[in-house]
Amino acid sequence: MNLRHMRYFIAVAEELSFTQAALRLHIAQPPLSQQIRQLEEELGVTLFQRTKRHVQLTDAGQVFYIHAKQILRATDVAALEAQRAERGEIGRLSVGFFEHMSYTLLPPIYRAFCERFPDVEVVLRWFPVVDQADALLRGDVDIAFMRPTSQFDGISTETLLTEPFVLAIPEHHPLVSQDSVALSQCATERFVLYAPKLAPDFHTMIYRLCAEAGFTPNAALEVGQIYACLGLVSSGVGLALVPSSVQRIHLEHLTYRPIQGQMPLVKVMLGWRSSNTSPLLQSFIDTAKEVMTAFEHERL
Repeated sequence: MNLRHMRYFIAVAEELSFTQAALRLHIAQPPLSQQIRQLEEELGVTLFQRTKRHVQLTDAGQVFYIHAKQILRATDVAALEAQRAERGEIGRLSVGFFEHMSYTLLPPIYRAFCERFPDVEVVLRWFPVVDQADALLRGDVDIAFMRPTSQFDGISTETLLTEPFVLAIPEHHPLVSQDSVALSQCATERFVLYAPKLAPDFHTMIYRLCAEAGFTPNAALEVGQIYACLGLVSSGVGLALVPSSVQRIHLEHLTYRPIQGQMPLVKVMLGWRSSNTSPLLQSFIDTAKEVMTAFEHERL
């Protein structure tokens, strides 16, 4: 018994005429009659009472009709759902993020994706930035926001954002009076820096930038999260170098200034296991890229 048998049976059961059912199915009547006989033989029951003028369902036929309709309806739904999954419209997607993303890039990307694909279950999982690649390789997440801390075999990436550092300053600091700041002007200032174990790329980059400006930063404190860094700056603990997108965070007693000269650019990327070919991944990547295009225009 196959789905074709069921479709043929349902057509006859609803038309109560082999002639009309054959027209509905766009086939000749003899093959239709043969298929119904094969179905009855396979089931071991008589589905129709046939006379020269009438066709009626038997009791067995009526019961089989109810279940056949349910099976075909479920099959049609399954086919549609499979097609939607193939297009990346349904399913489950786990997304890894680090703290900075939770109040800059993640919210607009998450909102846009959920609006576009409301039947996809999105699971957000936080990991320190240094652990995102390991989380991907372990299979803890399907896709993750990442910094290019190092290269990992088996991970594919897509760059979402490239941005410079800016200077975060307490609002009453003398440097606030300037439109931009030369990093060398900060040689005697105290800095809130990033802990090397938690943000090694930023730690190394900032020490190199300060060295190029002719000084070693005076570390007031080392932290692992940007929001903690900004809170300390707003309290007057020191200055901080932060990615430009962080300027979307507005805290009391905190302001930002661009840094003069050519600054190195830092990246935010999406990473995923190269072996993962789920269409959901591409749907998320495409949505993220579209959101970032609008994000870049907003910054201009």
